[in-house]
Amino acid sequence: MPRAFELAGLDGANPLGFLAALGTLVCLQSSVAGQPRLLWKRRARWIPVVEGVDAGTEEELATIVARSLRGKPVPQDAEARRASAEREMERARTAINNKRKEFRQRGLRGRELREAVERELLPLRDDYEKWRLQWLQALREAVPRPELALGQRIDCTPAEYREHVQALMASADRLSRDPLDMFASFGVDAVRQDNADSIVPTPFCFTTGSGHQNFLETARELMSRVSTESVRRTLFAPWDYRDERFSMRWDPIEDRRYALMDRDPTASGNKARTVWMANLLAYRGLALFPTAAIGRALAAAGWDAQQTSFTWPLWEQPVGLDVTRSLVQLRELIAERPDPAVLRARGIAVVYRANRVVVGAGANRKVNFSPARAIV
Repeated sequence: MPRAFELAGLDGANPLGFLAALGTLVCLQSSVAGQPRLLWKRRARWIPVVEGVDAGTEEELATIVARSLRGKPVPQDAEARRASAEREMERARTAINNKRKEFRQRGLRGRELREAVERELLPLRDDYEKWRLQWLQALREAVPRPELALGQRIDCTPAEYREHVQALMASADRLSRDPLDMFASFGVDAVRQDNADSIVPTPFCFTTGSGHQNFLETARELMSRVSTESVRRTLFAPWDYRDERFSMRWDPIEDRRYALMDRDPTASGNKARTVWMANLLAYRGLALFPTAAIGRALAAAGWDAQQTSFTWPLWEQPVGLDVTRSLVQLRELIAERPDPAVLRARGIAVVYRANRVVVGAGANRKVNFSPARAIV
């Protein structure tokens, strides 16, 4: 008998809590756990409620969500095969770079250079391409979810992005579109980073190497730590912030600048802490926030044109995944001053906005959300 569950551990005014609620809905939908619907109730704070779920207890619900979060089992030897293929690919890449240096040292020009490229360099490129394809296949087999085959970061080339998407499109349908939706949320092949042959990542990508944290690598690490109990605790209990590292940095509490704290944030007894499963659920919620090319820039659902603020709605009537997707993508949300009458006509009770805060540069660059404020 389908029933409703109040997810009392999640706070709709916290961007991490909001995204985690969406991720819960995505997981329930992909698990065919009834006909799940999501709404929000105003208590001391805004609490998400999922209805129409084929689960009798909180434990059963957490089990369903945890199963979806883990992804597919990875064969024991898959990582070894991936590492081996990666070593061969890097060897082939190094051989290409060394050959180019050799050409410069030999002072080749014009016809001599063209002949040397065809005779000496093209076979090396063919060898590299062979190992790159083997590495991609091994990587796909070594990850619990297809989008993680991009690597540690969202820094693939447009061609690589297309390869992954085309491989998924052959088997995707309405009930198995989640991996494709994740790729759509990461970026598009039509928008490249300046001075680099890699796609521009989603503005949700807050972890780009600082503190040895990378976006997709963090998601993969979180998947290896899923348990029914950790999911249940995240959804139904006050967050205890017992976990270290492996954070997407979407919780405003992780903005640890000196001016915002009563103690040295770098002190050994004052390490940053987070809630692992909230981060992983929020990661899955990105499936509802696609990106698109607007001219030469990347646009993302929920973000203003400058990608400095993220805006999201809360609603009080139960809606399924498709309607939820349409609500969070409403263009009216990102207006400087959204029209309350227009939004309430669509069933939206309140709208929150948080700014994207960037501090430092280079290896010390940190990105966080500011505390949210209600704007409608």
